[in-house]
Amino acid sequence: MIKEEKIEFTAKWCKYSKYKIEKKDDKFYIVADKNAIPSTYDPFDVKNQILKDLLVIGKESVENEMYKIGNREISIEAQSKMEKFQNLVLEFVNNYGLLGNFRYLPENYEFMDNGDIPVNLGNNTSVSALEFEKKYFWKDSKIDWSKTMNSNDYHRNTGLDDYFKQSEGDRLDDIIFSKNYSETIAEIINFATIIYNKKLLICAYLYDDVSEDIKEVYKESIAGYSLKEPNISYEAENGQIKFKWNFMSLSEIIETILLLNETSGRTEVKLCKHCGKPFIAENIKSEYDSIQCRNRENLNKSRQKKNNYIE
Repeated sequence: MIKEEKIEFTAKWCKYSKYKIEKKDDKFYIVADKNAIPSTYDPFDVKNQILKDLLVIGKESVENEMYKIGNREISIEAQSKMEKFQNLVLEFVNNYGLLGNFRYLPENYEFMDNGDIPVNLGNNTSVSALEFEKKYFWKDSKIDWSKTMNSNDYHRNTGLDDYFKQSEGDRLDDIIFSKNYSETIAEIINFATIIYNKKLLICAYLYDDVSEDIKEVYKESIAGYSLKEPNISYEAENGQIKFKWNFMSLSEIIETILLLNETSGRTEVKLCKHCGKPFIAENIKSEYDSIQCRNRENLNKSRQKKNNYIE
């Protein structure tokens, strides 16, 4: 008998020991605390937990009254001002770090060499390089914001030069791991909402009782967002193969974790079939996050069956 080699996935991401919320121009941002210490970890070591925790934020967003009554961008911006969502996002970032959307969102990177080139964000949407950069690096007082960043600005924000170097801890050399880097609470809620709606769409195709109209709503809610192709290498050690995925952002990593979760034949992170709550299934055949939800769903089915019989 040929022994099967175990295949695992590995990646590296950087986070700080503490983040905080700061307000600028009526928007709320997550930034690294001044005295926070950087460290790296492998998101695939906590893949189920990180996916579940993000889905929890997405579920809260989708079920929030603000989300149901208007334009999604406006409603998520309103959610970002609520203490409940601020606490949820801050806890997520403290556990896993920022999403790295400065690297995730652009369809082009030429703006880093030429600030006159607009940043293409897909879906026929583009913004000026200056507008895009200021959104993520407004805390850096050394940058002249009358123009876009130059190579020295990018170099400084990696923390590599002597004056700005942050040498404590194991830290990746990229501008998105600078203490100057920040992301809005709204964009993190928005990403969580997209991932939750993707999960809902997948569940909708698994359950026969979900209408085509509902499926179409889920499709529209995730339109325009696609997984970017990562740089992949592999290594073999002690009969074990590990795929090393060099991702540009935590957003890409989470999308990949969702993809693996749904296609591996072992869907471990699920949405409760009764209440929709994300949970990590100890048994891959589980459909409910608790005995109470299972009993309530069985009761609902029994009542529906009885009503159909009476009719």
